[in-house]
Amino acid sequence: MVRPFSLCRPLIAAALVVGLGAAAHAQTTPQPLRKGEGPRLTEAQKQKVFPETRSLAVQDHQARIAILQQGERCLATAPNGDALRSCMRQERQAIEAQRQKHREALRQVFQRNGIPVPDWSKRQGGRFAPPSAGSYGWDHPVQPGQPGQPLPLPVR
Repeated sequence: MVRPFSLCRPLIAAALVVGLGAAAHAQTTPQPLRKGEGPRLTEAQKQKVFPETRSLAVQDHQARIAILQQGERCLATAPNGDALRSCMRQERQAIEAQRQKHREALRQVFQRNGIPVPDWSKRQGGRFAPPSAGSYGWDHPVQPGQPGQPLPLPVR
């Protein structure tokens, strides 16, 4: 008489071997890059570009701090809502210009050192992504009948 469990043991062992082999292969295979992510750097490349990238990071932080301080002064002296929106728009534009300047500086460091340059244009989302279709920001006031419009107050 053959027990049903005795037939399952070889099948379970074969499944484990196949599963463990696939797991080992996945660990040795380089992971594909996510959209907008740059190439993986070797340790030697990291050491070579670190001093310059650190210096650029410090400069970028100082520039962004100056932009935020200017924005704070503008907001503090804004006499009305239009001026407030203008301050916020100017700050966003300055931050975006600084981001582009920083990326260009990094691009030059990578090119000088023979490292492939990441394609930052493919990045999606994030804090400073443009509004998606149908959404409204400070520069796009809500139109009547659109989502985001305040609810009417009940009449008493």
